[in-house]
Amino acid sequence: MIPQETIEQIREAADIVQIIGEYLRLKKRGKNYLAICPFHTEKTPSFNVSPDKQIFHCFGCGKGGNLFTFLMEHEKMSFVEAVKYAAQKTNITIAEDKQSDYKKDLVDKLNFANTTAVEYFQKVLHASKYKSILEKYLKTTRAITTEAIEHFKLGLAGEEWDGFINYADKKDISTDILDKAGLVLYSEKTRKHFDRFRQRLMIPIMNLSGRPIAFGGRTLKKGEMAKYMNSPETTLYNKSNVLYGLNLAKDYIRDSNTVYIVEGYFDVISLWQIGIKNVVASSGTAFTQQQARLLARFAETAYLFFDSDSAGRTAALRSVDSLYDAGLEVKIIQPIAGEDPDTIAKKYGKEKIDELTNYAIGFIQFRVVDIDIESSGIIGKEKLIKEFASIGLKISDPTRRTLFFADAAERLNTSPQIFLQTNIKVDNSQDIVASQQKGHNKNEINLLSLLSTNPSNVETVFEKISPDDFDSKKLSRFYSALIQQYKEIGKIDINIMLDNTSDVEFTNLISMIGTKQWDEERIENEIGDSILHIIRDKRKKIIKKLKLELPLAEADGNQQRADEILAEIKSLSKHA
Repeated sequence: MIPQETIEQIREAADIVQIIGEYLRLKKRGKNYLAICPFHTEKTPSFNVSPDKQIFHCFGCGKGGNLFTFLMEHEKMSFVEAVKYAAQKTNITIAEDKQSDYKKDLVDKLNFANTTAVEYFQKVLHASKYKSILEKYLKTTRAITTEAIEHFKLGLAGEEWDGFINYADKKDISTDILDKAGLVLYSEKTRKHFDRFRQRLMIPIMNLSGRPIAFGGRTLKKGEMAKYMNSPETTLYNKSNVLYGLNLAKDYIRDSNTVYIVEGYFDVISLWQIGIKNVVASSGTAFTQQQARLLARFAETAYLFFDSDSAGRTAALRSVDSLYDAGLEVKIIQPIAGEDPDTIAKKYGKEKIDELTNYAIGFIQFRVVDIDIESSGIIGKEKLIKEFASIGLKISDPTRRTLFFADAAERLNTSPQIFLQTNIKVDNSQDIVASQQKGHNKNEINLLSLLSTNPSNVETVFEKISPDDFDSKKLSRFYSALIQQYKEIGKIDINIMLDNTSDVEFTNLISMIGTKQWDEERIENEIGDSILHIIRDKRKKIIKKLKLELPLAEADGNQQRADEILAEIKSLSKHA
């Protein structure tokens, strides 16, 4: 267990804007920062980060919390891992509790298994038995430097059937966990587990925090049918949400506002070696919407840099739709005939790739470069018009969309208006438009938000308002929690409250209320107004209830009770 005071120290020292900014492209808006939400599909930013309160909240999908919550949700960390990660960022040392079971949580166990696998594969690569593979294959044939081998944590799976299993067993990692991590397979014949990866160069695939979540294995065995073997999807790894190299490239992508997209692991490594570090790999598959949105957090322009053959052209065409849909500008780099990014980087260096980048063409030009528009006929033109309309209508920025259609119209020798008349429907709206306050009393929301902003007024508020005065049970629960926290630690800190709840709905409610912004000069007046309105609302509810009770008392002939009700209504009405 990490002491609460240490957790608070880490949270107070950590900069939520800086750390979340490693995963999202944040833009300042007033006191807060805005970004496209990573937890749901949207084109208009609704993800808010409050540096003052060190919390975040998306007013689109309702997801919220503090820095630790974000790391747990986004990077699949456990709470302890999130605290330790933030501690590293703030240079705070956490004393290790030797008695704690660091592997008690499944996510922790899988992370430990993958980290152990990286360690094992690196040891095997540098073992004397496999020196020729390190020197001849990696350094000579592949021309990968010692620095790159270390930087990308390359390793080797040896010939043994159970080499990794035995290594993991010494670390007290069960085969059940290895199986869940996708690192072993089970033989029905021998009734035993065996290593999934053997005789392969091992390439770790990392999440944005740099933690290994999967592996790509390039065969070193002659005659092997499968050139590459990749990890299966696991609790930690969903291939649709991951791009190889993004953990290393994200800062360079953000700084340049551009990203190179290549197909393979070695393309990434070779470009990195010559100084092009804003590069990621799609691993030979078409871009998913999740991957495209991931890149859109860091860049505005994507350069597709695929092989020069027809497969590379097809890969480029398959990737465009999702990239445009995510709001990225797309450019296509046309490689030298017969070459790919890996070989171009090795033979010609950065200067040549910079030159190819300068001559990169837009998607429309790339799409029609081999088509004779004049002889393509009506049907051929119709297909292109519908294809461009489908893509163009996904461009949310109206100016860019207009320019896209103008370019397409000029190349097809037609009118830009025709693209808007194709009856293709594309939804550019957000999946969810927030109404987080729906069903909640505005004054109750305001009071809780004001208390979170200015906790110096708590005792005055607690004297005048009780949890029973709240109309909403959820808000009453939040208010009760504030009172309880104040009694226990003498202050209000919604971050501590977020750390101590596992109720996702309650977490989202706290973050929504805590993210609300207030003019500091008006806080005192706003608190007074909120108290007044809550008390008035409570009186109105009591009056309404009494008016329903009055005819019942009269019908029963209970005149004394009827008179009491009338007097109570009269008294409450004076202040309502």
